[in-house]
Amino acid sequence: MAPLLVIDASALLSAWLPKEPYQAQADALLERYVEDQLELCGPTLLLHETLNGLYMAVRGKAGQPPRITLQEAGEVWELLQGLQFRLEDTGALAGRILELASQFQRPSSYDVTYVALAEHLKSPLITGDRKLLNAVSKQLDWVIPLWEWEAH
Repeated sequence: MAPLLVIDASALLSAWLPKEPYQAQADALLERYVEDQLELCGPTLLLHETLNGLYMAVRGKAGQPPRITLQEAGEVWELLQGLQFRLEDTGALAGRILELASQFQRPSSYDVTYVALAEHLKSPLITGDRKLLNAVSKQLDWVIPLWEWEAH
């Protein structure tokens, strides 16, 4: 049985957005998934955050040009849909999500939804979110930076 990893939107988008610093690591992660060497999972929130990340890349940050076109975003979305990641409803984890958001003083509950799911599944969480890593890494050694996932 292939090892199960929880992946967040920041790690997933690193494979497709231009000039992402850890694109090679994200590509390797997806390649191993496609080859059935590991299983990738996320909360249903993963779809919404990924779609929002694509939109933000189309819109561009204040004072900066867009990173991708609307057409490219649509193409990436279709590719992602084709990968058919295992998606989990995290409604039953709401209490734990609130606890984690409070414990780690997060500005929202979104990123700790991935943490709660990984904890529930007893699986590592792969993330490219440095703010999340800075908040939880001293206490949760199973939250792994995208750029280090192959070493685990």
